[in-house]
Amino acid sequence: MPWRASADGQRDGLASDTDKAVYGVQANADREQGLRFVVNDLKWNVHVGLEDAPGARVFSSLDRVFELNGPQVSSGVFCHVIKWCVAGRKYYVKRYRPQGKHFRKAFSRDRSDIECRNLTYFAQMGIPVPKVVAEGSQRSLGLLRRGAIVTEEVPRSVDLQTLIRTRPDLFRDPEWRSRVMGSLADHVRRLHEDGFTHRDLKWRNILVTAEEPPRVFLLDCPSGRHTSRLWRKHFIVKDLALLDRSARECLSRTTRLRFYLRYRCQTRLRREDRQLVARIMGFQFRHRGAFSHHPPTL
Repeated sequence: MPWRASADGQRDGLASDTDKAVYGVQANADREQGLRFVVNDLKWNVHVGLEDAPGARVFSSLDRVFELNGPQVSSGVFCHVIKWCVAGRKYYVKRYRPQGKHFRKAFSRDRSDIECRNLTYFAQMGIPVPKVVAEGSQRSLGLLRRGAIVTEEVPRSVDLQTLIRTRPDLFRDPEWRSRVMGSLADHVRRLHEDGFTHRDLKWRNILVTAEEPPRVFLLDCPSGRHTSRLWRKHFIVKDLALLDRSARECLSRTTRLRFYLRYRCQTRLRREDRQLVARIMGFQFRHRGAFSHHPPTL
């Protein structure tokens, strides 16, 4: 039972009826707050300040983000991306909705939160990334209902996959090619040395700016994570195989070999390098349905 203290600091018996009422009201409020948390757990974080007040208003809540209806950039099973313009600035709004039964939704990873944390981690590692404007998600009764992440467009940037179609001449420019591939190799090596694997390292998820010298940005990483030693080699092979898939369309074997040597900080192949290359080729062969039909060489 609750006790109340007298003026001299000694407990002088049971609390009064007024004290009991106060305790009861507080306990009921705590229970209601806990119930609301279980029934509807909503979190939304806006990462912009006064310098981007219009964007802060537009993306002020998860409900407002899901009400936006802009031109669609891409669409997938779990998410779709639209472009939205506010006060002359362009933003990409990625909205997630989990698929499947209740069991799958209960154990779904919050991809918007993971992507935000991964982009923050990349920036801490010195790797350029788009600026995160807002992110958050909503769970009801423990089930993931929806999530979203908003990033600001990188000015004058294009993904590498688009550049293959629109500017193939750039890949024939030795200086541009060396700068871009060298920066990309450095970014990937830095992540792998820290035990992190991207797991979706496709050329469409790599941005290159039109400035001089060109800068290489990484984006769209809801699946990446630090990997245990048991599986790290497997996902490193996957990252390198995904990079080489598109590289075969526009880069010579010699250029791709230079990329690999830059990634390994070496000037020539060693025996362990040949073993790793063989594993990359094996991965491409086993997943040849998702790759082009050219011979998987590196």
